[in-house]
Amino acid sequence: MRPILLFTFLAAAAAQSAEFRVDRVAVVIGKHVLTESEVVENLRITELMNGEELDLSAGKRKEEADRLIDQELLRNEMQLFSFAMPSAAEAEDVLRRFIGKRYPAQAAYQAALKAYDVTEDELKQQLAWQLALLRFTEQRFRPLEAASADANTVDQQMEAFLQDARANIKIVLKPEAFQ
Repeated sequence: MRPILLFTFLAAAAAQSAEFRVDRVAVVIGKHVLTESEVVENLRITELMNGEELDLSAGKRKEEADRLIDQELLRNEMQLFSFAMPSAAEAEDVLRRFIGKRYPAQAAYQAALKAYDVTEDELKQQLAWQLALLRFTEQRFRPLEAASADANTVDQQMEAFLQDARANIKIVLKPEAFQ
């Protein structure tokens, strides 16, 4: 029985397209794993959103992985606070505003999606996530008193949180994913 299963598995593997490849682990954050393809996908979306030239170099992938580590730490914090994600209508609205601001013609928008190899749904999800993250950081890290607003900004508090969170969780970057 086992030789038949092995033969079936090998035949199925051989039938896969030439592009078939096993996705590598790029980062481990506690028990959460980010694959190399997730890092690249997020980098494509980030560069599209920022209007940057597409750069999938090892250095840019490593920068994106570092940013995704921070996002995962903040996502964990959001779950502790049972923070609500934006509604589908809000996600659609933020997508439409993004398109209207950046791409006056639908053809230019479609060309950008194609050039960055990003789907509209992936972009919408990322924009909704960015909206949720902005709302959460403003709520969670807003200074308690107006007098402390200068010395203790939202960015400073968030940076302190991220530094502390990184110190208290095992984070492993797999170097082979960034070569």
